[in-house]
Amino acid sequence: MRNIFRTRAAALLGAAALTTSGLVGLSASPASAIPRTNHCGSAYGFLKSWQILWRGQSGGFIDVYYNNSNGYNCVMARGNDNVLSNVWDLVVAARRSGGTWQVDGDKPGQNFTKYAGPLYVYAPNSCIDITGSFDASGGGGASGYDNVHCG
Repeated sequence: MRNIFRTRAAALLGAAALTTSGLVGLSASPASAIPRTNHCGSAYGFLKSWQILWRGQSGGFIDVYYNNSNGYNCVMARGNDNVLSNVWDLVVAARRSGGTWQVDGDKPGQNFTKYAGPLYVYAPNSCIDITGSFDASGGGGASGYDNVHCG
């Protein structure tokens, strides 16, 4: 079921690329990421970033934060600095043990140019699964990770 959702997310990205024009292309050279900014809230501590791959390189990151006092994870996706504008960022997260997928960036008209999220996933004593993606006229990338931050 989780792989089906990830396949659906990749298909949505492809459809967005076909229906938009004038998008900024990605270069094949490495770029530094847009600075990580905590949009989750001051109670959330940064845990780790996972890469969103594009053509064998990092095209962006999925950032995970955690609030020890309430058991919520916070997940965001951000592109590299050469993905300047008119891109489609998407972030997806769910509790590993049967949680409902939370999604940000999959609705028509949403056009996140710097980041997608934050998404909040309640998962004390459980792991979460995450997926992040982006799309632009030069291509896009999507990466998913299972069993991250088992808190």
